[in-house]
Amino acid sequence: MPQELSTIINLERYPILNLQDHKGIRVLQNCQNQLAENSLCLLPQFVTNQFIYEVLKEIRENKSEAFYREHWRSAFGTGRSAVGLDAFKTRASMTSMAFDIFSETSKLRALYESELFTQFLKKVLKKDSFFQCADPMVSCIVTICNENDELGWHYDPNDGVVTLMLQKSASGGEFEFAPNSHPNEKFLNEYEKAIVSGVQENTILADQEAGTLAIFNGSQALHRVSKVGKGQERVMAIFSYSDTPGYMFREDVRQNFFGRKNAKMKL
Repeated sequence: MPQELSTIINLERYPILNLQDHKGIRVLQNCQNQLAENSLCLLPQFVTNQFIYEVLKEIRENKSEAFYREHWRSAFGTGRSAVGLDAFKTRASMTSMAFDIFSETSKLRALYESELFTQFLKKVLKKDSFFQCADPMVSCIVTICNENDELGWHYDPNDGVVTLMLQKSASGGEFEFAPNSHPNEKFLNEYEKAIVSGVQENTILADQEAGTLAIFNGSQALHRVSKVGKGQERVMAIFSYSDTPGYMFREDVRQNFFGRKNAKMKL
């Protein structure tokens, strides 16, 4: 596996195989410092150009298997006061590809299933328990945002969201967030309302070129992907992890993302 990782990860820049030496320690500390500062860690050119080429090729070859969904949701999740929440619903629109679409020899599958990669993320996030999910569909997914697609302002239900930019959109599709905006209380505050209403400018645009790995504490910061413009679409891989081994997602999550509940049978 270490030899295969050399064709996937830029190990010279990110020596995840040896985090005990001086360079590895600096990389790990830089990741942890980024998360502590504003809830987001960006690692540009984390994967090789060859990896990106091969994964995008597999995505194009299997695009007919993808599923499109558009819906409106509360920007603030389900655990907050219901008063006034309807005025702050945001649009989510994208096409998704399930993990079971990708072949056993897929480089994307090899990256997600790498225990060395998982252990690197575990150290970055300072987790005591951190495991790959066992779900054959949702553990690692690819999202495609075409023209007019967007992911409106929202919080994630968990921290430690891991994404990999595979293709940057020609225009729009920018990742924007309000660092440490989560109030850790039941009711909304004026800062949150101002962000979702578009009158608050104290946010950060995170430029992510193809090959950028992002580790984000999404329950601590409101964030969105702005509407994608004309031209090249935005393609992103999303990796899911759990604090318990063997985690499986609910059937309704599968249905919402992919329009089906059951994984495809391997021939």
